[in-house]
Amino acid sequence: MGKQYNKVEKKRRRLNYLARRKAKALAAGKGGAKKIAKKPAKKKAAAPAAAA
Repeated sequence: MGKQYNKVEKKRRRLNYLARRKAKALAAGKGGAKKIAKKPAKKKAAAPAAAA
């Protein structure tokens, strides 16, 4: 019985780990995506201003 129970605990532990990893990736992705999207827009706006 002990081995079956260990299997259940390992699965629960892994699911919790994957949930934490997914949440962390989403949080990091949202901040990173915004920064990446904003930087090219600023460069494009700055380039015409510098040329003009």
